Amino acid sequence: MNNREKLIEELRQLDLIYKEEVELKHAGKSEFYVDIKKAYGYPDVTKLIYENIWEQIDKNTTCIAGEGYGGIPLAIDLSSRYNLKRSLIRKEEKKHGKISFFDGYVPTPEDRVSIVDDVFTTGGSLRKIIETLKPTGAKILGCHVVVKRGEGIIEVPLTYLLTVEDLL
Repeated sequence: MNNREKLIEELRQLDLIYKEEVELKHAGKSEFYVDIKKAYGYPDVTKLIYENIWEQIDKNTTCIAGEGYGGIPLAIDLSSRYNLKRSLIRKEEKKHGKISFFDGYVPTPEDRVSIVDDVFTTGGSLRKIIETLKPTGAKILGCHVVVKRGEGIIEVPLTYLLTVEDLL
């Protein structure tokens, strides 16, 4: 069994698909919800996730960026494991102390950034992260998500580990 197959098996056991009507952040109402964050409570499963994502990430990456509860845990795990700079993006600019969208490392034009997140539906969250990173001048190499559930469009390459169908 390869790493991807093992990941699918582990995620299926966690029962991450909730089949009830929910409101999604950027996609309105849906008949189901994919709760990848539930997997973050299991270190062995989280390790499988970041190892699988690492296989897809451009090895010229100098910085991993993530936002929210879906992306930040992945950014922390990947940057720690592979000794990369870590940029934690805020949803809204911090209004106190040092005014910024960034916690941790702020990328520079010399950086090559890979963005990570848990679920891709419309691409709204990733587009916001990309727009937040643009003023830094860093090159964004791509976005990497655990589950692709929709057909949204973003301006950089997107890779994903699984689709919703893989988890059913």
